Amino acid sequence: MWITLLVMAVAVSLEPFRIGMSVVMLNRPRPHLQLAAFLCGGFLMGLAVGTVVLFALGSRLPASTHFTLPKVQIVIGGLALLAAAVVATTNAGNHAPPSWLARLLGGQSLWVAGTAGLGIALPSVDYLAALAVIAAGATTPATRMSALLVFNVVAFAPVEVPLLAYLVAPDRTLAAMTRLHRWIRARQRHEVAGLLAVVGGVLVTAGVLGS
Repeated sequence: MWITLLVMAVAVSLEPFRIGMSVVMLNRPRPHLQLAAFLCGGFLMGLAVGTVVLFALGSRLPASTHFTLPKVQIVIGGLALLAAAVVATTNAGNHAPPSWLARLLGGQSLWVAGTAGLGIALPSVDYLAALAVIAAGATTPATRMSALLVFNVVAFAPVEVPLLAYLVAPDRTLAAMTRLHRWIRARQRHEVAGLLAVVGGVLVTAGVLGS
């Protein structure tokens, strides 16, 4: 379970929007506070959703041999491979934010940063897939909570690392994050598809070997 979870968390952490929002926070007044508010919002939403799904709803999952970790890994891996095929054959459009959103993010309110963190951690397909892996692979409440924390810590590395680095070297941190964001946005469609294919292949292989 842990290897699968870490692979999925790293894939989530490389989302261009997540890294781009970290760059936006670094360009706002009081960047360290903006990043901290953004991180707190993301963690609050991520842990709240994860706790509800794993503990409030997880107890209602039927105790069945159909819901096992290998089978969950194979299904999620298959979906990742399908997504890779779709990305490889679909033209990418322009995903520039609307003008009103750009003006809002250009302000200095910490509430905006915290709300942005809440929004970026809203339940997504990849996050729900990670929760399915945890629910299928972790049998005790302590293990489930540990897995949930580990996933969120790794997934929010693009926020945590710049926050710590900014306290030591502000200018270098902003420059490095800007270069990283530009590099990721410049990746070609087949490179993104390749990353999805690798993640899908790892998950399918782990599921087949574990079944």
